[in-house]
Amino acid sequence: MSFGLPLTIYLFLLSFLNGIQTNTHKFYVSTTTVEFKSETKTIEIISQVFTDDLESVLILKDRELTLDPDSDQERIDVLIAKYFKQNLQLSSKGEQLDYVFLGKEYKNDIAKCYIELQLAEVPDTIELYNGLFLSLFNDQQNIIHFKNADQRKSYLLHQKKPRISLSMTD
Repeated sequence: MSFGLPLTIYLFLLSFLNGIQTNTHKFYVSTTTVEFKSETKTIEIISQVFTDDLESVLILKDRELTLDPDSDQERIDVLIAKYFKQNLQLSSKGEQLDYVFLGKEYKNDIAKCYIELQLAEVPDTIELYNGLFLSLFNDQQNIIHFKNADQRKSYLLHQKKPRISLSMTD
């Protein structure tokens, strides 16, 4: 029994589309660890995001970019830093706190982004806004793990709740 060329093409397309489907993830989440180091008055932040999500937002600014491997590392770092400064903000008493984007690394399908904030004075609380990918995905969720001395708390942020207040006192 011969099925001919149309069935062969159909099976090829079906396996191709199935392969594409397995390379994408079905949930939209980022994880950000915020750790306050009281001895140095420093906040260290590590954000873990899906590389393809990060690439999707950066492509809106520059269609030629690809991540992992980077097509233009310097330009990509500038765009990531700008994206994070717009979408991951820390403030105290209504004033935005400026931080430094230190860099990123790729592990499997995750981009780990490193950020540091040096505080002149330690406020009682810091407001954190995490809008990463909220404009891209309606069901995006951003998990925050906050560490301060022995205190560890986790928060789930999303479209309806993109902000939290972090206590800097023990």
